[in-house]
Amino acid sequence: MMGQQKKNYIPVMTAKEIDGKFDLIILLTKTPQLDMMLTDIKHIITKNTKLLVLSNGLGNIEVMEKHVNRNQILAGVTLWTSELINPGEIRVTGTGSIKLQAIGEANAKPIVSALNKAGLNVTLSQNVIEAIWHKAGINSVLNPLTVLLDANIAEFGMAGNGMDLSLNILDEIKEIGELEGINVDVNAIMKDLALLIRPENAGNHYPSMYQDIKAGKHTEIDFLNGYFAKLGSEHDVAMPFNALVTRLIHAKEDIERTKLAKKQETFEI
Repeated sequence: MMGQQKKNYIPVMTAKEIDGKFDLIILLTKTPQLDMMLTDIKHIITKNTKLLVLSNGLGNIEVMEKHVNRNQILAGVTLWTSELINPGEIRVTGTGSIKLQAIGEANAKPIVSALNKAGLNVTLSQNVIEAIWHKAGINSVLNPLTVLLDANIAEFGMAGNGMDLSLNILDEIKEIGELEGINVDVNAIMKDLALLIRPENAGNHYPSMYQDIKAGKHTEIDFLNGYFAKLGSEHDVAMPFNALVTRLIHAKEDIERTKLAKKQETFEI
């Protein structure tokens, strides 16, 4: 029909249904499921296949090294946000960018060039681990707090003490980062948060953790705030805000799954 935007549908299939040879596989699987997914697609991974992980959270590179040579791994972070409308149909919410780096000796420049032809605003990073911690800091604020406040990113930004809560979480991450040899720039993260809460950027977006909670799924909280809280325990450093947020999200998971189960029982009756 005239005036309607054309929809481009993405082919959807399970990991085991995929066949063929690929130069690049982009991984967006959440960290808890990454090991299983890589096992399921091992039949399409050759020694020449490059794997680019853009998933949120920490620990992805260690999982990938169990499956492929280090020289096949690229890691990055993305500030692009989207929402799943239907299977095979997503909607981009705002604008974004990607930073990536080859973990081994792979040439990342052709991949950067190809992704930029798609308009994805990709740049090479010289310290992707620091960038991953930076993104994990952003997600450790926006993901759990939008869930706990039942808000999208812009609504969270309007909360009177939202930025204070952000600083409580980030100051702990900075402290544990110093012990791990990672520089966490809290001021830079706060600047990114100020940009993301704008509606024209990502303000209208509900983070993936919010979407997972509403769907009754387990979240990646143990690889965000929970990861930092665990590091704190290993270093004998108190991480009260990250530990509390982790426990609250797990409680929320239980509550939402119980609600969904009751709805399902009612429907079946």
